[in-house]
Parts: sequence; structure tokens; C-alpha cells
Amino acid sequence: MKVFATFPLAFLAGFLLMVAFSHSARAQSEDVEAPTPQVYLAVRGENIAAKGQVEASARNPGLVLVNDGDPHTMWNSHGFAPQWISIEFDTFHLVSKIELIVTQSEAGETTHEIWLGDDSHTTTPYMRFDNAHTENGQTLEIFVDPPRRINKVFILTKQGKGWVGWYEVRVFNAIKFIEWKLTETASGFELPVQATHAGDGSGRTFVVEHKGRVRILKDGIVQGVPFLDISDRVKCCGEQGLFNIAFPPTYSDRQHFYLSYTNAADETVISRFTTTANPDIADPDSEEVLLTIPQPHVNHNGGSLAFGPRDGYLYIGSGDGGAMEDKQNGQDPGTLLGKILRIDVESGVKPYDIPATNPFIEEDDYRDEIWALGIRNPWGFAFDRQTGALYIPDAGQSRREEVNFQSAESLGGENYGWPIWEGNYCSQFESVSCYAAGLVLPVSVYDRLSGECAVVGGAVLSGIFLYADFCKGSIWGLQRKGDKWQSIQLISGSTAISSIGTDETGNVYATGYASGTIYRLVPTVKDESRGHGTAKQRSLETVGFGQNTFPQ
Repeated sequence: MKVFATFPLAFLAGFLLMVAFSHSARAQSEDVEAPTPQVYLAVRGENIAAKGQVEASARNPGLVLVNDGDPHTMWNSHGFAPQWISIEFDTFHLVSKIELIVTQSEAGETTHEIWLGDDSHTTTPYMRFDNAHTENGQTLEIFVDPPRRINKVFILTKQGKGWVGWYEVRVFNAIKFIEWKLTETASGFELPVQATHAGDGSGRTFVVEHKGRVRILKDGIVQGVPFLDISDRVKCCGEQGLFNIAFPPTYSDRQHFYLSYTNAADETVISRFTTTANPDIADPDSEEVLLTIPQPHVNHNGGSLAFGPRDGYLYIGSGDGGAMEDKQNGQDPGTLLGKILRIDVESGVKPYDIPATNPFIEEDDYRDEIWALGIRNPWGFAFDRQTGALYIPDAGQSRREEVNFQSAESLGGENYGWPIWEGNYCSQFESVSCYAAGLVLPVSVYDRLSGECAVVGGAVLSGIFLYADFCKGSIWGLQRKGDKWQSIQLISGSTAISSIGTDETGNVYATGYASGTIYRLVPTVKDESRGHGTAKQRSLETVGFGQNTFPQ
């Protein structure tokens, strides 16, 4: 059975939700709710249909049999479409799934709409089976994702071949949900822009401060002496400053690491530093400058760094260096601006080597370092270290914030569209068509509807990319499901967040830029069969992040 939804996909309250439809007797909603401060866990509970009062357009003695729990009894109106039936509850229930078991005189195409009554005291359309081929005894499944608090299920049959009724209407509550919040872990930092770890088993979290220091957080305590202080050579602030630290896979043995920052000459610098005999203190005089990128403006200078989990190469996020209305660098193959770069910094070649598999190494017009292009201001890209996939948040100019995706199988060379595209908005860049071959559109986009200003990343945990908005402080989780994507808001708004990262054990941290605070993203699991339920904080491992938080 093919299922099609006709209610329009909408961008509401600043995020994009893409929902997959199966080609069996299953369907999901395509109408999108405004984001809520929580992400709910769709664990199917009991069938609560029997607790509701049934009404229908055509009444008969068998009406109540539609919710009696017995699939061998039925409500049959003895009529033809259009007709309706509803189940209304005295109280609100958090519902995760609805099942409809069909009874009809002749197999054929039918059209059914499912409407839900919610906290706003209105009933609104949730989804539609449009010209779906159904037959007697078939079960139609409606996944309410995320679960919704409702007090009414209304089923409108608009057309059918012969008479159509229901053996059973089942309404399942969600017995648990997860509520997310930020809890303060440490404070006293000066404009933190990154929290990460070295992967060396030390349990240390390294916090990068915008003005030029790197500090260590261990066991909840901020170490008194900075790991590194190069504020004497960092030009800050705005979109200049110390951006990122990256530790190579060989850090435990080699004890060197990499930084990106803006120097006094307004250049973006990529450098290598070495630790001292004390592993908690690095030597500022050990700097080896590997790469400098001249910047035409003070905007879009950063600066994200990450080592590829499969190839061990250093990936560099380079902004387009442009002010508003920049129309050159993102698509210019002769500049490193507006690109994702890939270089080999661990081979021993000075200052660095070019991987032989870089996509444009044989192209005369392209810089060899370029891995991908069409980037505006990538802040906090992150690898899925389990799969090798790369997520690239890219700040927009005035209309859209976006997240781009590169699969682990990619050979590089993607063109993510800036300035031809801003998110999913065609900017009509000069004479270049927005539908030119080879442009890769983002997998998630949000508008600036409620005080949002710039997307920042990022960490991947259990296949879910976590990202935030710098101004609003909202946090989302983005997950791929087959060839579709789903982005769910975990936190609706908080303090200004400059980045999201993890420690060695998988705890997720958000850096509060203005507050100077490191926050931990904490899930609270609640039992919610009907009322408020009970709450208990859990670790991400206990919850099973990526298994229980998002529908699989």
C-alpha cells in the first residue's frame, strides 16, 4: 500500500523536520509541531482506547466494539464514505501510536484523515492515508512522533470502495519520555569556545578560551595553571581569536597538538605545540606554524579543527573571510577561504603534506588542500567517529542556518553551495543557476524566527549530531534514518552557546560563551502513563542515547 500525506511540511519555530513514509501499511505525521523544550521517548505503552468515549457519524449498537480490545468484533456503520468516528478522553494522555484495523466490504482505494485534539483545545489534522489500497483485516499504523498530549482521536473516512468500518481503533500511550536540561559543571572561564578531550585516557577536558588560553577541567575542578596561554599572539575578539584545539590519534606518544587562531596580522594560523615534562602544561615557545591564511575582513576567520577517524588527516574549517554580501571566495578554487581543507600533519613532511587522494590534486585551478567548497562560516564541524561521516554546520548570512553532511564513503570535492545557496534559499548568485549540477544542499535548516543568529557545532553521539544556536542557546539532535533526516529540539533556549563537545566518557558539554560556564546536557527519564509521573536523572549510557531518544 502506498501512503501519501497531503498536509504541507512547514518550517516552524526555527527547525526542519523531515519525516519518512514507508511503502507498507505504515505512515508517520507530516504536519510539524513547533519545537518543545523536551524530546520525548516513543515507548509504546498500553492501549488506552477503552478509557475513551466513542461517537460516530452513524450510530448503531456495535459502536462501542471499536475500542473493546477484541479484534473479532467491529463497528460497521452499514454506510458509505464520507463518515467519521472519534474517541474522546476525560484527561490528556501522552500518545505515541494509533492503530486502525480495517473492515470493509471490498478491497480498494480509501482515504482516511486522522485528527488529534491537544492542549490548545482544538482538533487539528495529523496525517492522511490518501488513495491507499486497503482490504479487510489490514492494520494501519500511525506513529505519533514525537508523542503528543491529546484528549481526542478523530478519524474521517473521505472515500472508499464499498462500506468501510473498523474492527478496532487502538490508542497507545507513551510510558516514558526524556526531558533534557543543562546543568552547570564548571564556571569561571573567559569566553569559552570549545570543550574537548585528548583521547589519552587521562579523563581531562580541555576548554579553549577565545582570548588565547587553554585550560584543563578534571573531576569537576578547573586546574589553576592554564594548559597553554598564547594570548600574547592572539588577536581577539568578535570573529577573531583562538578557535580550536585538536589532538592527533598519536597524542599519547607524541605529546603534540594543533591550534587555530587569528594573529596580529589578521591571518588565520594553524600551528603545532608540544607539552612539557608536565603533561598538564604545554610549552608556548614550541610553536611550529604550519599554515597561515590571509583574511580580507575580520569576519568568518575560523578555524574548526578535527582529525579524520579513518584517515588520520587534519581537517580545517575555513570561513570565506568575507563581510556581508561576499560573493567570491566560497566558489573560488584558487583560495583556501570558504572551504574545508584536508592536510597531512603527522607524516613528518614540513610544514605539511597533501594527501594523494585529495579531490583536486590534479586540477591546476584548485588549491591542493581543498577537500570541499561552497562554505561560508563553518563553526564546530564534527566526525561520527564510529562511521567516519562528517557534519558541517555553516552559519548563514541573514535567512538560514544550515547543517551539511558528508558520508564516510565520500571522496571529497562536495560543493555545499555558498553563496549560490543559503541553506535551502536560492540567493541567485550572479549568473550561476541554483540548479547547477554538483551543488549539495544541507540536510537540516532553520530560520531566524525567534532570536536565532548562527549555528554552531558540534558532537556526534550514537549517530546523532548535536548542534546549537549561538544567540538563542537552543540545542538540536540530528539523525539520519535511511535516506531521510530528522532534527529534534532538545533544549528550547538557554544561554549563548559557542560550541558543543564531549569528554572521554561520552558526556556532552555546551560552552556558555558570555556566562563563562561549562554545562552538561543531562537527560531525565520520566514515567508518564497519564499524569506527571516520576523523574530520575540518568547517565547517557543508562538511557541508551540514540536508541531510546530517537525512533529507530
